[in-house]
Amino acid sequence: MTEVFLYTFPQWFVFAALFGIVYGWVENKKAFRLIGLTAFIALGFFSLYVILGDYLAPGQFLTPEEVMQEELNDLIINEAPIEAQLLPAYLGFIASSVLAMAALILDWLNKKYYRLFVVLASLVALLGFFIVVGAVRSV
Repeated sequence: MTEVFLYTFPQWFVFAALFGIVYGWVENKKAFRLIGLTAFIALGFFSLYVILGDYLAPGQFLTPEEVMQEELNDLIINEAPIEAQLLPAYLGFIASSVLAMAALILDWLNKKYYRLFVVLASLVALLGFFIVVGAVRSV
């Protein structure tokens, strides 16, 4: 999986989910709200796949032997690799997925307070989006 895919794919999913949810609320179409929540849940599963698949693992970049053999020459790097900067965003996408699951169940059962979970899931996903944007700008 390429580095570009790691930060572009979640951005598309966040906006697709938000579009579905907002359109579903404005037009009073429950199916679109459910599709938006399902997109958040799918993004959560993708995030689990990325984290458990070691696509954000620092071990892919340098082995301990390479680190021990490398001379630093008084050069200190203050920036973490983009993969390390993306980890909090992916954890946020997993949290958003859990909130979306709760919202999906409550919306399916026609409970009015599902909206709280939808708003929270959207805010957490947007936070992850802005973490991704910040990581891309720092590179």
